[in-house]
Amino acid sequence: MTDEPLRHEKYTHGHAPAVLRQHALRTAEEAAAFLLPELRPGMRLLDVGCGPGSITRGLAERLAPGQVIGLDLSRETLDAARREATARGLENLRYEEASVYDLPFPDASFDVAYAHQVFQHLRERGAALREMLRVVRPGGLVAVRDVDWGTVAYWPRDPWIDRFVEVHQRTWYQNGGEPQMGRQIRALFNAAGVSDLQITATVWCYATRTETAEWGQSYAERLLTSPMGERAVEYGYASRAELEAMAAAFRAWASHPDALWAFIHVAALGWKANKASSP
Repeated sequence: MTDEPLRHEKYTHGHAPAVLRQHALRTAEEAAAFLLPELRPGMRLLDVGCGPGSITRGLAERLAPGQVIGLDLSRETLDAARREATARGLENLRYEEASVYDLPFPDASFDVAYAHQVFQHLRERGAALREMLRVVRPGGLVAVRDVDWGTVAYWPRDPWIDRFVEVHQRTWYQNGGEPQMGRQIRALFNAAGVSDLQITATVWCYATRTETAEWGQSYAERLLTSPMGERAVEYGYASRAELEAMAAAFRAWASHPDALWAFIHVAALGWKANKASSP
């Protein structure tokens, strides 16, 4: 394929400090729970779109001495991830700057290729999945997990948060992504022709004071300091004053004693066909 999709990709969340702070809270135990039972020490794994690397580090600890490679397009984010890996003494982990559309590895280089919350941001999702399958050995595994923003349930209701959900998804689509990726993962993998497929779903639920404070405050900051808000204004979907009102609504919601936020995440485990065993 050409490099046109890569040139025009727009990461809806961006890499503002509020985004990276929240993403760095993710762990392999939660974000890769659907994959962990299939992993064994010594396996070689690729983490596509690894961000600050918190999930990648957990996978590297489990797979040692097997090599784990984290891949991302943000050089600054990768630099921070490298420093953290070095501080933890993870010698079987390294990070590289590259695109999922053009993975810098030979065919059949990995036992597992994993992507968490990545496909929702891609224009050419089928091409990305085929490239991940290319670098996995026959009989190896591709693991993908994505949110579905069409399943958002929160309380107490606020018209400005409702407005945010609407504007956020419109902006996401304009960027070329798919905020309701979760419900489409089975179709994506079926089209790729994997030999076996397992689909599961889990719920992210923020319902403690600490959880709602982090979630609400983070989104308030992201609206005002990251491309999430900037592009909504650029596209004409919201004004700066409306962003301020949405951010204020998130801050108020974050501290409300009844606050709850939940939505569904869908995960896929797909095994690459083993050509050696094919008739």
